[in-house]
Amino acid sequence: MDKYECSICDNTFDDAACRPRALPCGHGFCTQCIAACISKGNRACPICREEHGANSANELPVSFLLEGLLQKGATSSSQQPETNSSNENGSVGMCSKHKGIPLYFICKSHYAKICHSCAVLDHPPASCNLISLDDEIKAKRQEQVATAQKLNLILKDTENDLEMLFHSNIDHITEKNKEKQNLEKEVESLLQKIEQIQQEVMREVKSQGEIKDGIHNCQMKQKSIDTMKNNLNAATNYENIVHECNIATTKILQAQKWEETLKKELNVRKNDKYAQLERDGIVRSCQIIREGGKTFVPNLSKEVKPPSSAKLIKQAELRLTSTTSTTTVWMDLSALGCSLGRVRISVMGNRPHGQQFIMLSLATDGPTFKGATFGGKTNTCIALYDYVTEKGSLARDGLLTTLKKEHYGKVSRGRIFAAWYNKSSFVLFLNDSDKSEYPGYFGDIITGMEVLDKATSDEYNIKDITISDCGILLDE
Repeated sequence: MDKYECSICDNTFDDAACRPRALPCGHGFCTQCIAACISKGNRACPICREEHGANSANELPVSFLLEGLLQKGATSSSQQPETNSSNENGSVGMCSKHKGIPLYFICKSHYAKICHSCAVLDHPPASCNLISLDDEIKAKRQEQVATAQKLNLILKDTENDLEMLFHSNIDHITEKNKEKQNLEKEVESLLQKIEQIQQEVMREVKSQGEIKDGIHNCQMKQKSIDTMKNNLNAATNYENIVHECNIATTKILQAQKWEETLKKELNVRKNDKYAQLERDGIVRSCQIIREGGKTFVPNLSKEVKPPSSAKLIKQAELRLTSTTSTTTVWMDLSALGCSLGRVRISVMGNRPHGQQFIMLSLATDGPTFKGATFGGKTNTCIALYDYVTEKGSLARDGLLTTLKKEHYGKVSRGRIFAAWYNKSSFVLFLNDSDKSEYPGYFGDIITGMEVLDKATSDEYNIKDITISDCGILLDE
């Protein structure tokens, strides 16, 4: 059947007796065929059998779609080239169902390419959304052009951003390389100064067998510095370089401070006075240190045998448990082998907890705070729980039987309290507290709060803070 023919009589549609008319169901036939069916009492569509109810063919509307297709088909046929391939009028091939008829429409409802006959028979406009292939191709082309333009703009913006980022990174890397070179020069200069200081210290301590530990510490510092240099040379980007140089600078400053402390210790140990204590048949002695016009008695846990020419200060002269005055205790704090500084504490020797604190600071009975490590920290205080026994183990039991939960004091910055009334542990407050009073008060920090502030900063772990040495300060 031709696409311009009535499917009942096979006559070509025209504008007279074979004028196409549309049934309500969407199917169309010529006027004379519809009239013939009505005259026989048949008012159903020959294809789908849907009733239309018209009494005459003229009551049914003219199918302007079929007329339009008829007119367009006539025009297209006169311009259709002989080839069956795609042409400029929008055809993209031949219909597989109706041989020899080109495809001219797209049914949006069924996503199918159709010809004129398909549009009349299978895809009526009453139930399908039809659009010409030519319009669809133009719309797709416009959409593709718009998309390509957007992509070109995005590509240009991306290229500009990448170029700016590239130049910015080049400038940043150049700047960091200059900083690296400057830091390397500074580190090299500091290493030379440290080497000079170490040589001086080595010459001075060569004859001092009592401070061999100082030489060992120097060697450990040198190994740490060598490791730092290797890490610095192995750094491959500027972030690692900056990080390594910061670590190096910190270690160098700590090493310099430690060397100065060691040199000062060598000078103050040139003294011929020794403290001597005797308890339970055991005699303990240590060399007394003069520094800054003050007389310091070190810890007695490591006994130093006095020479025959030394002047001995007996236990009674030390006035360790005076009931009318206080005793000044000093403690040197360190972190990971590096000195942080000295703290001086005024201790009430007439109070049991104060007397016990002095005994552990000087090691009069053997146990000592020397070598002990802080174990606790809060927002307002730090605590030291254990002392070191003569065998090197840790303990916290009280040394005196007279310890009691008494002597309340106002909580404020720099004050020291007993952590438990029957133990040796103590609490040192760094800040004022809302709590008005606290039991076990026996001492106050005189100097060195800045040392404690540094030791309790985020730079260190509180369990790395150690009492490297301690003792008492004699009255002048």
